[in-house]
Amino acid sequence: MAKHFTGADGALYVGGTRIAKVRNWSISGSVETLNVTRTDDTASKFIYGRQSYSGSCTALYYEDDASALEMSALLSNIIRTSGTTATATATLLLELASNRQIQATVLFTQADINASTGDIVSVNLSFVVTGNLTVATMGAA
Repeated sequence: MAKHFTGADGALYVGGTRIAKVRNWSISGSVETLNVTRTDDTASKFIYGRQSYSGSCTALYYEDDASALEMSALLSNIIRTSGTTATATATLLLELASNRQIQATVLFTQADINASTGDIVSVNLSFVVTGNLTVATMGAA
């Protein structure tokens, strides 16, 4: 039977712990091209070079039953009063379903906290991937 995935199927994990309910997420990948044209070639030739990834997500700002803010460590890397970060990198897992995931080591680079009357407070997060993806299973299981 055909299946469409929705935002309700998504999840955001950092270090193996689900830190927030996610409204949406996106990841963008690109690859450099390396010119390998020889002087006697009549046309340019290219090969794939380095890959890079960046992305964003909108997480819902909430406390758990013990009044702990699950994403506090993540936010303290960006919104802080000192010049040093608490943690340099995080392991991020973006999930459409248990068998469709992307996992990578990331640096969170931006956090925008949004509050409006009548809506749940949300945090827009931006990140860059450092190194290769560690899991990329977006195709068939």
